[in-house]
Amino acid sequence: MKDIIVFISNNRNVLIAIIIGAIAGFLNWYYFTCYWGTYPLSAECWVNCCLGAILGGLFATLLHKENE
Repeated sequence: MKDIIVFISNNRNVLIAIIIGAIAGFLNWYYFTCYWGTYPLSAECWVNCCLGAILGGLFATLLHKENE
């Protein structure tokens, strides 16, 4: 349990960015969705949420500084 708390405290900003990215992906799906066609970013809610979370995590990882 202590390892989980240490992991969360060390990666707090990245985890917050993942959550914000998932919310942004959901909002993208909700407001800008296209129910027809073959464009994969507009068809499914879970695809937008996952891609938003991945992009949020990648962006935050670029800005994340390691604690030494």
